[in-house]
Amino acid sequence: MDTQECCIKRSLCQHIELGEEDLLLLEELEHAPKEFERRSQLWKAGDVPEMLYTLQRGWAYSFHCSKGGSRQVLEIFLPGDLIGIREVTFNTHYTGVEMLTDGVVCPFPVQSLRRACQRSSTLGLAMHASASHQQAVITERLVNVLSHDAKSRIAHFALEIYYRLERIHATDGGSFTLPLTQRLFSLMLGLTEVHVSRTLTDLAEEGLIHKRRNAIRILDFERLSVLAGFVPEHCSEAINPLLRG
Repeated sequence: MDTQECCIKRSLCQHIELGEEDLLLLEELEHAPKEFERRSQLWKAGDVPEMLYTLQRGWAYSFHCSKGGSRQVLEIFLPGDLIGIREVTFNTHYTGVEMLTDGVVCPFPVQSLRRACQRSSTLGLAMHASASHQQAVITERLVNVLSHDAKSRIAHFALEIYYRLERIHATDGGSFTLPLTQRLFSLMLGLTEVHVSRTLTDLAEEGLIHKRRNAIRILDFERLSVLAGFVPEHCSEAINPLLRG
């Protein structure tokens, strides 16, 4: 898959149609791609939000560490995602962000975002939609974790990632890459690693999911959606028609 096809332009166009000037402004933000290795951190909790990042290739995730040192995984970032937009107005970062795989990231100063949004109200609205969509995904997952058992949690997460990847044409039938260890799985869904392993086995035996080392294949979308209580429209990136102009 072409790296450029998964950049921020494609992601923001999922929310609202961008004009030629808007796209040129985005190109200015993505003019300095950098390679980052797996496990390298883009920032740590407590850092000042000086930069934003567009993820061109690879996966990343955000996390929060408690005072006791335990880590909670909050977000999974996929190619095309704008990283840092939800915390850009804070004095310091609440979370840390780490690369889940090797990847290519375009950092740009937050001042550039302000200038771009001043030049284009449409682009500013698209950025706001991106932040709102990220929050909606987290909220939907939180509701699922608080309300459902292990099978439903894993089923919901698998469907969430599938539909997000499908929008950037990164699925193959019902299969998709999922470079999460069982430890990260457990930290995201509030389960033990043993429970994750057993539940994935149960889901496979029921003909719903097949999990390989770094990939998942969804075997029965209908039954899995019922089990998870998953509604794809809840993860839709479509913007309110009243705001499209």
